[in-house]
Amino acid sequence: MDKVINFFKNKWCKRFFALFSPLFPLFIGYVDWLAFAYSMEPLNPIALFLLYVLVNFVLGGLMFYTRNQILTRFCLCISPLLIFLMMIIDFGNWYMLIPPLVICAFVFLASGAGETLKTVLGTIYLLMFVVGALVYLTLLHFNLTPQSLLLKDYCDLDNRTYSYVYSPDSTYRLVTYIDDDNPERVSASFYVEECENDVQLPFLNAYRHFDSLRVLVTVHLDELEYHWITDEELFIDGRTKNIPELFIKQRTPEEEEEETSESGVKKPIIFDEEEEAETTSAPEDTAVTE
Repeated sequence: MDKVINFFKNKWCKRFFALFSPLFPLFIGYVDWLAFAYSMEPLNPIALFLLYVLVNFVLGGLMFYTRNQILTRFCLCISPLLIFLMMIIDFGNWYMLIPPLVICAFVFLASGAGETLKTVLGTIYLLMFVVGALVYLTLLHFNLTPQSLLLKDYCDLDNRTYSYVYSPDSTYRLVTYIDDDNPERVSASFYVEECENDVQLPFLNAYRHFDSLRVLVTVHLDELEYHWITDEELFIDGRTKNIPELFIKQRTPEEEEEETSESGVKKPIIFDEEEEAETTSAPEDTAVTE
């Protein structure tokens, strides 16, 4: 037993395990990315939370064991910034935020960094979290979130429905968002997502919505017809959409294709082959394509 204790007390052993300390900020950064770009849908919420706590505990134990090493101290200094991003991206999801926050705070206070440095950084981080939370709540009052500011066609995940319709080869997924904030005019937004970037983790399915394609926005009607014709063609509201072509047009840099009128006002971009006249002549409550 004494040999085992002496082995783990050896400075070279601690230096070796310190090489794995970046796993903690990398793990937090990966969770940040999942929270930002994916719709995370737990298969077993309790088991997922216990596994999440276990991973944080193991990585926190590794950080505590090597807390006096320079690499670990550096990781402890950047980890609060990543946890702050997690709070801004997924504010209110305390089950995701609290475990790494508690681990990071405990190891940071127990680290071998100087007391002055810990006092200064601790004060800065505390102010950052408090002020950041206040600013976020202010922006939330105006229906602004990081996703809505950074993503062009972002749709609130709270409006996402989970009755997905997949293409025959499971390459694409049609997702419906129902916005019922205005009871007098409930709208439905239809997005197509590519399935190749989805992530399957233990007890969790993560569906990527970061670069999804908005194909239709309309008044919510139960009789609206939509289905996949082929692996690449979608029939929706009486129209056929070639999904690969729409994705290409969405991702092509808007060079000089955005023709401007003589007055300098850009003409609207039309993703399908329909004439502008047909779109403008449609009734007020009919579907409007992007």
